Amino acid sequence: MEATDHLKASLLAAIALANAFGSGSRQGRPAVPPDDDAIQAILRLTTNRVEAVDVADYAAGGKTLYDALSRLPDIDGAVDLVNELLRDTEAAPQLVRHEGAPWHLHFGAGWLAEFATAVAMLLGSDDVERLRQCEATRCDDLFLDSTRSRTQRFCSTACQNRTKVAAHRARVS
Repeated sequence: MEATDHLKASLLAAIALANAFGSGSRQGRPAVPPDDDAIQAILRLTTNRVEAVDVADYAAGGKTLYDALSRLPDIDGAVDLVNELLRDTEAAPQLVRHEGAPWHLHFGAGWLAEFATAVAMLLGSDDVERLRQCEATRCDDLFLDSTRSRTQRFCSTACQNRTKVAAHRARVS
């Protein structure tokens, strides 16, 4: 999937939103429910124009995105959930230009429509295998493998380091 910067940003934000509402544990700790500031930080991944948000407006959609992405490699099951979210959000592409910026696509009224569309485009591409779940214990986060070799196993260096330290301690003891 050759993605524009805006589409890639929307996909990364969709994955972050999914993790915020779906992960039971993150980087070795129990996941903390997101607050308004956390949702605004996620939206800032794709725009600088973030207004006040309400967590409740994103909870169901974020959980649906996590459930869909967690089903992979069952693409059909994931597509069913994403299609339902696309219908619910009435996602419809439209070209938009903000002052001083080039034209780019927005995918409906609201961020959930845009995030669902970005996930749908990933599910329909050859890059769907790039979406992975962190292999660290006590981390349920999803991430997009951005390595050239497609070998990324962890969502963060914190999870990678925790896993390596645990393996070292197991060998030494």
